[in-house]
Amino acid sequence: MNKKRFLLMLLTSAVLLGCLSGCNSKKDLSSNRNNETLNSFYHTDPNSFDYLVTYLMTNSTHFNNFVEGLLGYDRNGNLRGAMAESWKVSKDNRIYTYQIRKDARWMQADGSEYGEVKPSDWVIGLKYAADSKSQMMYVAQNSIEGLNEYIKGEDKDFSHVGIKADDKKGTLTYTLKESEPYWNSKLVLSVFFPVNARFLKVKGKSFGKLAADSILYNGPYVLAEYTSKSVIRMKANDAYWDKKNVHVKNINLTFDSGKDPSQQYRGLAKGEFSSAILKPSDAAYKKIYKKNKSKICYMGEKAGTYFAMFNFNRQSYNYTISNKDKEGTHKAIMNLNFRKAILFSLNLTNINSQSLGEQAGALSNRHSLIPPNFVSVGKKSYGAILQKKMNALDPNWKSVDFAKDGNNTSHNVKLAKQYFAKAKAELSAKGVKFPIHLDTVENESDVTKLNTDKSFKQSIENTLGSDNVVYDVHKISKDKMLAVTYQAETSKEKDYDFAYYTGWNPDFSDPISYLEVYGQHGSELKNFGLSAPTENTYTDIDGEIIKSIGLDKFDELLSKAEEIRAVDKQTDRYEALTEAEAYLLNSACIIPTKYDIFPCMLKIKPFSWSSSSTGIGSFANLRYPEWKYVELQDDIVTAEQYKKAQQNFAKNFAKSKVLDEVK
Repeated sequence: MNKKRFLLMLLTSAVLLGCLSGCNSKKDLSSNRNNETLNSFYHTDPNSFDYLVTYLMTNSTHFNNFVEGLLGYDRNGNLRGAMAESWKVSKDNRIYTYQIRKDARWMQADGSEYGEVKPSDWVIGLKYAADSKSQMMYVAQNSIEGLNEYIKGEDKDFSHVGIKADDKKGTLTYTLKESEPYWNSKLVLSVFFPVNARFLKVKGKSFGKLAADSILYNGPYVLAEYTSKSVIRMKANDAYWDKKNVHVKNINLTFDSGKDPSQQYRGLAKGEFSSAILKPSDAAYKKIYKKNKSKICYMGEKAGTYFAMFNFNRQSYNYTISNKDKEGTHKAIMNLNFRKAILFSLNLTNINSQSLGEQAGALSNRHSLIPPNFVSVGKKSYGAILQKKMNALDPNWKSVDFAKDGNNTSHNVKLAKQYFAKAKAELSAKGVKFPIHLDTVENESDVTKLNTDKSFKQSIENTLGSDNVVYDVHKISKDKMLAVTYQAETSKEKDYDFAYYTGWNPDFSDPISYLEVYGQHGSELKNFGLSAPTENTYTDIDGEIIKSIGLDKFDELLSKAEEIRAVDKQTDRYEALTEAEAYLLNSACIIPTKYDIFPCMLKIKPFSWSSSSTGIGSFANLRYPEWKYVELQDDIVTAEQYKKAQQNFAKNFAKSKVLDEVK
């Protein structure tokens, strides 16, 4: 690994980005001096603890604290041994052998020991994940020798898959199809986690249900209580091998529906909570900001990208207006000029300011799926090369700055109108009547998100005219909204024309992690209304739509890039990936909007948490936390403290020894 190219990412992944102004030490808020108990919030109920199958961040943010895999990230963003004490790699970089630590134990929720963690637990885990059609299987399927053939049913003998365990020697060995310099960074993902065979058999179909006793624990915490839309409590696992790095012994998370934007701040002000995410759309925010501006910081994660997307094959219409021309909307969404008109109409600064405030609204703007500085392509940034590829596909992209974040250059009223004029002529020739109605659904209780929808609506309708396009926001309960968006398991359940509810964070330390999920059989195609591999329902209609919107060509470019795996050909690989992403962005199937930052106040020591830019622990912030390493303090974090912590983090990272994945 080249740790230098990740420095910018690691400096901003899951850490405070800085206070808005100078701070003072005056204590105007109550202090919580119980530094072994952390009180915070969660925003969405989990729907599964089956860590080998689910890939939703709202699930993994919890079970990532319960179950540990072979490797993990430390405070400086380095991969370190977790369940694996050490490992060695073959000369051809295809065979990885891990020595499993002898002091690891499986524990039950009641604190009783169930058995030792053995190498064979990983073999059982991978087989269970494959047989259960894990949503994360795409990360492993084409990497491990024989796994793709097993999943496809071409070879039904799992012993032929390239994973072998020797419980007597305490070793686990993976054999890869080809060399993958980024292989170790995949092992923090839950699809590679272990499971106890006896426990799995006893639990049967109840394994991974929303109950403390549905799983075993080998990680830093154990689930103590879960009550839907109320509370999630965790307690430290006394049998955890690395408990010296578990400083907070009790985690209490209170449900925040979003209905009361000031809920978290009031809890912090009363000394009841350790942190608070502030909501700039809150009517009280100006007063909160004025009183506490010296203590308001940005926390966030630059590796993840949020985006809006279209549903190209909508099959569910429970939330729509009665007089809508469904066929007309479908034809419009299939039209490239229409999609580009929507893209250029969006004022991202105004939209993002609804959740981030004016100070951060523009700062978070992003126009690419892969962050501009995620890797270097030769001597240039990824974003700089992407810019050239975009310009070659459409000269109008020259007006958009893909080389850096924090600009609003994709908002171009003139271009939006030009593209719409072309689209209207093309659609009118097909008999489409206007206005085009675009349905979206939103949580009726979340003030911030409803305000964000208003901003989307204003951007689109003010730019293109409400006589041409209408953005219809259907307010429904949070549970219903999640069921037809984020938590919908199949394309048929996706009930919207246009939505912005999702984002993507890389699973491993290679740019293809952002792109492969939108390949021709990618797991995220269901957000487009297209069948994903786990659905087993790929249809002729899916194929026709994929060709029509250009995803077949994108898949070809992606496959071409994937073939370049040699370490000394990394620059060629990255350049090939910029070409693939440019093709995807030019299709305007997805519209990148921002990376994740937000204003907050907290009593958590800055940079005390594990830090990474990939994997399920990568959102180490107040929304998606990993609690190992975290330390509390009595007083609110100040700008001076943060600055010193940031400088110290940078020095430690520069001196640290990142474990070489191909040593």
